[in-house]
Amino acid sequence: MNEESNPPSIVPEQTLLSQLGEAYGRLPLEIRSHHAELLERIRRTEDVEIFARPEEGNAWTVTVVSSDCVGILSIIAGLFAARRIDILSGDIFTPRIERPAAPEPRGRQRVRQRRPPHTAPTVPTKKILDIFKVRTPEKVDSVYWKGLRNELAGMIAMIASGKPEEAREKIIDEVSHAVGSKRESETHLFPVTVEVENESSPSRTRLYIQSADTLGFLFEFTNALTMLNVDIERVEIRTVGGEARDTFWVREPSGAKISDPERLHELRAAAALIKQFTHLLPRSPNPAQALRQFTALARQMLSRRDWTSELETLESTTVLSTLAELMGVSRFLWEDFLRMQHENLFPVVRDVPSLDGVHSQAQLEARLESQLREIPAGSDPLTRLNRFRDREMFRIDLRHITRRIGFRDFSYELTDLSQAVITQAARLCHEELRQRLGVPAGTGGEPCSWCLCALGKFGGREMGFASDLELIFVYETEGSTDGPQPVSNFQYFQEFVQTFLKTFTLRREGIFEVDLALRPHGQGGSLASSLEGFRRYYSPGGGAQQFERMSLVKLRRVTGDASLENRILEVRDGFVYSGRPLDYEDIRHLRRRQARELAPAGQVNAKFGPGGLVDVEYFVQARQIDAGHQAPRVRVSNTLEAIDRLRQGGHVSPELADKLTTTYGFLRRLIDALRVVRGHARDLNLPPPESRELAYLARRLDYDSPAALGSTLAERMEFARNLWTQAG
Repeated sequence: MNEESNPPSIVPEQTLLSQLGEAYGRLPLEIRSHHAELLERIRRTEDVEIFARPEEGNAWTVTVVSSDCVGILSIIAGLFAARRIDILSGDIFTPRIERPAAPEPRGRQRVRQRRPPHTAPTVPTKKILDIFKVRTPEKVDSVYWKGLRNELAGMIAMIASGKPEEAREKIIDEVSHAVGSKRESETHLFPVTVEVENESSPSRTRLYIQSADTLGFLFEFTNALTMLNVDIERVEIRTVGGEARDTFWVREPSGAKISDPERLHELRAAAALIKQFTHLLPRSPNPAQALRQFTALARQMLSRRDWTSELETLESTTVLSTLAELMGVSRFLWEDFLRMQHENLFPVVRDVPSLDGVHSQAQLEARLESQLREIPAGSDPLTRLNRFRDREMFRIDLRHITRRIGFRDFSYELTDLSQAVITQAARLCHEELRQRLGVPAGTGGEPCSWCLCALGKFGGREMGFASDLELIFVYETEGSTDGPQPVSNFQYFQEFVQTFLKTFTLRREGIFEVDLALRPHGQGGSLASSLEGFRRYYSPGGGAQQFERMSLVKLRRVTGDASLENRILEVRDGFVYSGRPLDYEDIRHLRRRQARELAPAGQVNAKFGPGGLVDVEYFVQARQIDAGHQAPRVRVSNTLEAIDRLRQGGHVSPELADKLTTTYGFLRRLIDALRVVRGHARDLNLPPPESRELAYLARRLDYDSPAALGSTLAERMEFARNLWTQAG
């Protein structure tokens, strides 16, 4: 630095005393003089000084001085929280230091030389002087504080170079690690006292907060004040018997006190909400993600003029626990939550009775039908249908994430919702087509019935997060419609399926996505099949492959004519449960091919890899087919129910049935956890062994460590992989 062109700031002790008031004046003279010296050393924006004086035990008095930049107090608080440094008390001051004018040249030369641009950085004129009494979690020395000083300097340099979000992201990762180690935190909320007053200071607003001491509060609240465009002038932190008593002196960016009643209410509400949230944060499986997403919530809420009206129901244990769980489980679900805020999805989180209750398929269908019939003329019923689906799916996802229901009930509720939505979607499609094309009828004029059937997870009532909908459309007979311009039944039902496929808007790839790949003749077949065409295809010599025979085990009617379903099942049973032996070597070949093509080399794929979920599913379906010719009771679409019936009939041993049930349940929960975290159905590869993602996955699945999860996974997949060595 060029000292002549940029002389040091003059920071007399009297200047600090006049600016910082009585609280600062009570400090000993030698300490105030030392502060003045420290402040003089802050010549550049990125300069930082930390002076730590040891006290009794692990206690220290720590003085931090630096330039004052946006979010600096949040960064300091975050660094302390990340190191589990307990702030016993703190006094934060922001002195303004006037830089002296450069001296005039001596002698006759009075012409001021123009300084070349950027020859020296500008000395900060607004600085921070923070004095903390802290307790470290273990014994430390001066090297420890030097490391803290270097990290803080790096953070300030990021902010100064225009990368404040990068600095915050780094801090969040560190804070979340500390928060995550406190998972034993109690779940109930503590009372929060928030007082805002303008009488005690002529120029600043005083904000007083009293509640339980929570890790990360100072970090998150000072960040929220920045988002609220509130200038922090001074902070006094006191911790008494585990209770935090924090006082903030703040003002508007203009320098005026905060006097607008709405602004004052914002301060109270933000303090209360953040205090409670940081108390519940350790419940989150992924605290880093929860912190990031809480910031997103704060930004969105604080940007709306009426945001405080939503806080009455937010200030409850149940609602905030739900938020903490949601934020820390799925980035995808949280983004959906924010995206659909304008569609009034926010009440889902606040509606505790709805989150606690079960909505049957009949109830869902009745509510949806009522809503569709009440829409104003000219409105699009499909928009309302999709909003209903998204809201209810989000509600069910929340019920599962917050452990109100287990995985099996989660599957049933998603299936019930899907059936209700598909039933109403099919009704809307038929109403629209019948107005244009007429009603389809047989050659004798009799009505032509139809049936929409499910396969796969939907057929088995085994839907999970990001499950698709595998469907087959079957109509009774050939014929034509009775409209003014008749079309064939084939054409009618082809157009019906095309219309049906356009009904749903997808939130993400694979979420509520209709899959017709298992229809007769696959992608080369017609979208809908007549009953006779269905019969021809699923018969000896009809073209259906062995994997299709196995897939029909899960065939089940969703909506349409029940009597037609009976005839479809007759065809199915004659083909699937004919007594014709399965080719087990063909199944083994299919599994080897899937593992080779769908599971990347060197990675563990929970579905298609050796020992993945499909090994269990295929094995159970094969046993059903083997036994089903003589034992109709095993002809069920649900895997767990099938295992139970195979056990009852003596078709598998009790020991094997128990292992099948345990392994199937484990792999389903694992896959669901991967999907809910990643937001799609495709990537089911486990995270790398030492990654944070694997640690969060283990935590979500209630394992003490990634190693414990890995041990269970290896055991379950070894069992599933060996199923085929004893089959056939």
